[in-house]
Amino acid sequence: MTTLSEPVIDDPTFAASSVEDAGARRALQQLAAGTSGAVRWPGLLADDLPELVERVHAPSFEPYDEERLDPPIMKFGPAVFDYYVNGRLHEEYWARAEHARKAWRANFGDADPTRAVLARLDRELGIPIRPATIDGRPLYVGILREFPTGSKIHFDEVAREFPGRLDEEPIVQLAFNCHITVPDSGGELTVWKHRWVPDDDVRKDGYGWEPGVVSRVPSVTVRAGGGEGVFFDCRNFHQVAKSYGARRITLSFFMGFTLSGALLVWS
Repeated sequence: MTTLSEPVIDDPTFAASSVEDAGARRALQQLAAGTSGAVRWPGLLADDLPELVERVHAPSFEPYDEERLDPPIMKFGPAVFDYYVNGRLHEEYWARAEHARKAWRANFGDADPTRAVLARLDRELGIPIRPATIDGRPLYVGILREFPTGSKIHFDEVAREFPGRLDEEPIVQLAFNCHITVPDSGGELTVWKHRWVPDDDVRKDGYGWEPGVVSRVPSVTVRAGGGEGVFFDCRNFHQVAKSYGARRITLSFFMGFTLSGALLVWS
């Protein structure tokens, strides 16, 4: 019996590549061009991992909007998704973002994993990296996330979900997760080579879609290790499997390449 984590059709242009083999710039170019299914960066935060593991359990996690996401996904830090209401970003977002920045500094101090990852990307990519903005105000970057029971099959695309709201809209959107703690088993990320089309909605299931929406679609599955970063095109349908044993906690944010040659980041 075929499982969701097994690709039904092999596609050599949709495999996982590694920064160790191609370098970060080349690997992310391939991902943005659609000739890679995911990019792995082993050991991205390996040097800081022991301290991060100790600190990551201290913050109080809260669920995303439970009326919109069920089963719950837990987070520390504000996500734009929760505050986009009636075509605009709710004003409460800005206060929550400032509160989260202060809480983040209090918890992580000089061991800030978001700052460390962005500094590494800056060195490797050699292009401007800045927070995405709305009406000139920078969005919050870097949240901790946990999927206690996994996720449904879904996609993330700011240009479709929040059209015209970012001051500069990306032409390619990627997602980044750095695994700070990993479960004993499960917790794999599966990405399918399929972007949403209107006919998919006959298989809509709450905030996500039923498994049949990606039947016979090439896929790639990644089970990351501690300190490992994973990039993928989140406009493709994807899913996180249920975790067992230890918690699966990631540092997460979105990335968007723009026509001006910059890399925007937000959560």
